[in-house]
Amino acid sequence: MMIDVDRTSVAMGDDALPHAETIDLPGETPLAEVVAYLLERNFLATIASGQATWILMAGRPLAVVAQQWTEPRFLVDAARPISSFGQEGRGVSLMFRYWKQHDPGRVYEELAAGRMPER
Repeated sequence: MMIDVDRTSVAMGDDALPHAETIDLPGETPLAEVVAYLLERNFLATIASGQATWILMAGRPLAVVAQQWTEPRFLVDAARPISSFGQEGRGVSLMFRYWKQHDPGRVYEELAAGRMPER
């Protein structure tokens, strides 16, 4: 299955090259494995301070990923197949939104409560 992935930029210089790409993985691959695959490939930019917060979206927040954490914290069942996160007729599209150096624990709490945290 073709999965579109993209991320927002962390700084003006980060815009030099596009971030969007398409990966091909089996539709039954769990969301957690897809995210792990992207992180292993260094899909997200690293920040010199060692602290960066990202919100993974697929029409809605799915997880919080933080540079300072060893693994993402999911807001959904990460064992679900990636194909279940697609939109009818559009396939699966994942977007990592850079949330600067905001406290990832707080961002996760806000999202878990159904609120979008302030930037």
